[in-house]
Amino acid sequence: MVRRQLGRQLRRLRDTTRASVDEVVAHRRLGISRAKLFKMEAGRHPVKPQDVAVLCAHYQASADETEQLTALALATGGQSWWHVYGDEVPEWFSLYLEIEPAAATIRTYESELIPGLLQTPEYARAVYQARNPDDSDYEIESRVSLRISRQAILTRADPQPPALHVVLNEAAVRREVGGSDVMAEQITRLRQVATRPNTTISVLPLTVGAHAAMESAFVILDFPDPAEDPSVVYLDSPSSAAYLQKGVEITRYETIFRLVCCQAVPILEYQP
Repeated sequence: MVRRQLGRQLRRLRDTTRASVDEVVAHRRLGISRAKLFKMEAGRHPVKPQDVAVLCAHYQASADETEQLTALALATGGQSWWHVYGDEVPEWFSLYLEIEPAAATIRTYESELIPGLLQTPEYARAVYQARNPDDSDYEIESRVSLRISRQAILTRADPQPPALHVVLNEAAVRREVGGSDVMAEQITRLRQVATRPNTTISVLPLTVGAHAAMESAFVILDFPDPAEDPSVVYLDSPSSAAYLQKGVEITRYETIFRLVCCQAVPILEYQP
């Protein structure tokens, strides 16, 4: 998955500068052969960060984009991996923020909070303040702005927006994050978004008792071409994120999601 994402970004940079394969190969100082460039852009093999760095310089990529792509290159050596980030790494750097816009379908179960794609600014602000009480107002607002900007994929015209299917534990709906007024606005937002043709939002009542998803919140990302980009299960924590890609892992989480869907109530029918 990481290799494919990196390859697409490199191809995009080359197309943006209108550089042909012959032109890149002709620059011997780059040290990139035709076969190597093809494999890098196709995501066929692990990629050396130094090869990505010289290509980014040739394509006149920004410093931030060069840093992002060379870091991705470090992660191309494995089939699955943990992506760890902290305060020293910008949040946008997370691989999830790169692959989310490419998804054709996003299925998620959340146990504690409203997913970022559905949060109001006030709700997002309350979440970040609770998690990072020592952060400055500027840091909080930057994180909120990033989170809200992600929501544009749900209403975009081209490419077609992803189908979003969310199941919320009732605890996430009843918890008064930011106070009663903020939460009331958030519930209204959920009901409004649920009327869109590409969005399904359901609530898993507390009265169902034990259920299949009790051990973990998760996101399943499906892509337009499953043959080229198989589904990915995304799991996160306050300090790390995991991307699961094995078939047995995908099947397990799809089963869990199907089970909770059978017990959930549409948000438009839900009464607290």
